[in-house]
Amino acid sequence: MLERESDLLNGLKNDDENTFKIIFKRYYSRLYYFIFEFIPYDDLVENVIQDTFLTLWNKRYDLDDDTNFSAYLFTVARNNCLYRLRSEKYRKKLFVEGSADSMELELNASILSTVDTSVYAFREIERIIEETLDQLPAQCKNVFLLRINAKKNKEIADELNISVKVVEKHVTKGLKVFRKALKDYLPLIGYLFTL
Repeated sequence: MLERESDLLNGLKNDDENTFKIIFKRYYSRLYYFIFEFIPYDDLVENVIQDTFLTLWNKRYDLDDDTNFSAYLFTVARNNCLYRLRSEKYRKKLFVEGSADSMELELNASILSTVDTSVYAFREIERIIEETLDQLPAQCKNVFLLRINAKKNKEIADELNISVKVVEKHVTKGLKVFRKALKDYLPLIGYLFTL
C-alpha cells in the first residue's frame, strides 16, 4: 500500500511535488469515474479533475491534520460538478434548453447534490469494505485485494500462480458481493472499484 494519509498530508504541506503526484495517481481514476457518472463528457470531466487537484494544491496549507483525502477530493469534485451542471454558461455550451440531454444533466445535478461525500460516509464505506472482505473466500479475497491495489489480472495470476480466467472469476464474484454490500453508496462505487 502507498504512504499513509498523514504522511501524504505532511508532504503536501511541505510543497513536495512527488507527494502531490502520488495523491494524483491514487485518486485520478476514482475521481474520473465518479465525475463521469454525472457529467458524461471527457473534456468536462478532465476540467473538473484539474480544478479539483488545483484546489487541493492551492489550499494545502489550510488542510486540517486529520484531513481525509477521499472525503476532501470527492467533496471538491462534487461541488465543481454541481457548479458546471448548474452554470448557464456550460448548459448553453452543451445543449439546447429543454432537450433530453439538458434534462438528464439537470437530473444528475439533483442526484449529485444529495451524494454524501463526508468523512463519515467514507469511514462507513471503509468499514463495510473491511467486513465484506472478511466474508469473501480466501482466494477471492487475495485476488480482490491485489486488484484494489491496482494490479492487473495478469500480474495477479502470476503472483498467485493461477490462471487469468480464475482471476477474472474472483473479481466478478467480489464485485457482486461488494455492490450488494454497498448498495446505499452506489454513486461512490466508481470511486471504489476502478478495476
